[in-house]
Amino acid sequence: MIGAVLGLFAAGLIGLSDLFGRRITPRSSPVTTALTLQLFAALSVLGALFIWSGDLRSSAMALGAVSGIGFATGLCCYYLGLSRASSAVVAPVAAVLSVLIPFLWALTRRLDVSLLSSIGVLIALMGLLFAANEALHGGGIAAALKWGVLSGIGYGVGQAVLLDIESAAGPIAIAGQRVAAYLVMVPVALAAKAHTFPPRGTRGAGVLAGVCAGAASVALFQGLRFDPLATVTAVAIFPIFTVVVGNVVYRDEVTKWQAIGILFAVIGTIAVVAG
Repeated sequence: MIGAVLGLFAAGLIGLSDLFGRRITPRSSPVTTALTLQLFAALSVLGALFIWSGDLRSSAMALGAVSGIGFATGLCCYYLGLSRASSAVVAPVAAVLSVLIPFLWALTRRLDVSLLSSIGVLIALMGLLFAANEALHGGGIAAALKWGVLSGIGYGVGQAVLLDIESAAGPIAIAGQRVAAYLVMVPVALAAKAHTFPPRGTRGAGVLAGVCAGAASVALFQGLRFDPLATVTAVAIFPIFTVVVGNVVYRDEVTKWQAIGILFAVIGTIAVVAG
């Protein structure tokens, strides 16, 4: 239960990060938004090391770096998707894959996975199919699916490798994750000729987005110490927060099938947590 609660807390923080992060994109680019978020997330996690210390282990740093590359890929593709299509498609697709990949990773590591949890993952995948239903009827939805899938793969790999990090080395791993993600994204931003720092008028939003993202990483790893599968699955509830933010604040359209898909993803998540 503790893992699920921390996972839900991380999901809420991701929603807040989206709220602030999407204010940057219209005045710069999705790549600048993602880079800004990683910069301030890295700084906030590094600052947290003063009160949340851990063992310095090379294996944890290496796995943290791999996780960071996955998260950088996931975040870049996520914001590229949000700039081109509705969050009601991008977020659920990314969320389901970010659950499925750690779930399969857990099976290979022979972690205890109940029948109910397995059923929950299948229900969440059904939600993905419902959310994808309109891909046949519009190029925008198809683009959202593409970026959602790429984002989900990045996030899924980034979360899966965290399952192999010992709790005592967690702070170092999380710091390595965010720093690696930022360093990987700098040359991407330069190659795309995007700003490497948010423009005036959006920097406060960038700081808030990054702090929320950094706090989400800390909550996520703390949850993994108690119940890995429940934590990574509960984090997938973030589409609820993202879609609400997108619909209320940014006027993203939410269709019937997308809403049904989100509902199935939520039900599947609850089943995994309960299992």
